[in-house]
Amino acid sequence: MSEKLQPRHASSILALRADRARAEAALIEPVNGVHRLIAWESASLSPADGVAPPTALSAITRLLGARLGRSLWDESLETPLLSSADPALGLHLGQVVAAVDPLPPLRVWIGGLTGNESLAAAQSALDSTICRPVALYRYAIGGDPNRLAAELSDAHPDLAVLVGEYDRPGAGAASPVLEMCEEVAQALALLPAGSRPAVYFAGNRWAAPAVLDRWSRLPGGLSADAVDNVAPAPGVHRSTALAVAASRLYWRRCQATPAVQSLRRWITPPSEVRSTAWSFAQAVRLWRQVHSLPALHGLFCADPLWIHVCAEEGREGVRLRFAQPQTRPAALAGWPPLRLVSGPWPTNLWPRPQGQRWPGHWWDPTGLVPLVANVGQIDPLIAYQVLAQDLLHEG
Repeated sequence: MSEKLQPRHASSILALRADRARAEAALIEPVNGVHRLIAWESASLSPADGVAPPTALSAITRLLGARLGRSLWDESLETPLLSSADPALGLHLGQVVAAVDPLPPLRVWIGGLTGNESLAAAQSALDSTICRPVALYRYAIGGDPNRLAAELSDAHPDLAVLVGEYDRPGAGAASPVLEMCEEVAQALALLPAGSRPAVYFAGNRWAAPAVLDRWSRLPGGLSADAVDNVAPAPGVHRSTALAVAASRLYWRRCQATPAVQSLRRWITPPSEVRSTAWSFAQAVRLWRQVHSLPALHGLFCADPLWIHVCAEEGREGVRLRFAQPQTRPAALAGWPPLRLVSGPWPTNLWPRPQGQRWPGHWWDPTGLVPLVANVGQIDPLIAYQVLAQDLLHEG
């Protein structure tokens, strides 16, 4: 273990996680100097039922407390129980952390020129974000803005991404992508301002100023920005800028929801409300570091999207890939072997490693790794102790 991983907290910790399909609560406490998962509860949710994540989490916390024979919820404040009439008994919580994904994946409309290089690059970039492509549009000269407006209205995207042309200066190189963006501008102008998607331009960088200027003049306004070209040269794909911008857009929208606003009142410093993907990524990074692995590929199996994470030695961040459940994307062909799974192990897609040539693979059948890993905001050692003692069983 790293010398930096030193336990600093000896109080009860309530860990919460919720998305549109599931709510979870767990109580973590020190036992003989080691933090352990004392108990946990979970419940399946349905968006059709209209149950908000805070409502589900408060109910599951009450249920967990009732099972343990102690109160974990402050009925007067409508928050987890952080104080008690007799603090010496230690029945109140010392820390609360929460991870939540209150919104469905972003609905993304992708528009590009004839030919598939930039379109394919945009799709690959967006696979690293919480999104769901709803339409792929190939521009042709003489397009019809009215028809495009109807298509956009039917698709109802949260985000429109426009790509096209390599990074070559000059009016001739930028002309086709400018024509496409003009058609899109005319189509957006036909939509009510409140139903327009956010728009990112990830094409020819020399055309970007003109594209943004045109979009800025739409009556009613538009949220638009330019990011690095996803295909700046033949055979060159750059996904980071678009992936980061789309991820930030999703999380900004999550932060603006009443769900996140409520949870901010519940959690304790130094923690912040995080996403499931962020929390699972921290688990994979921590596990790779502790076991001194050159790389570690982890998978969180849950609806609505499976989350693949690759942590590598010498790389500050991680690689993320979201996938439809029960699929094995071709883009993962170059990734390290799958060695850590939280949730049901998809043996039909990734047979569990066998034999001595596969030392070190870990499985958490409960799917609680993101819930527990979020406790690393308080102390990484606490997260590691619970993961190692109670969740990740080595194969």
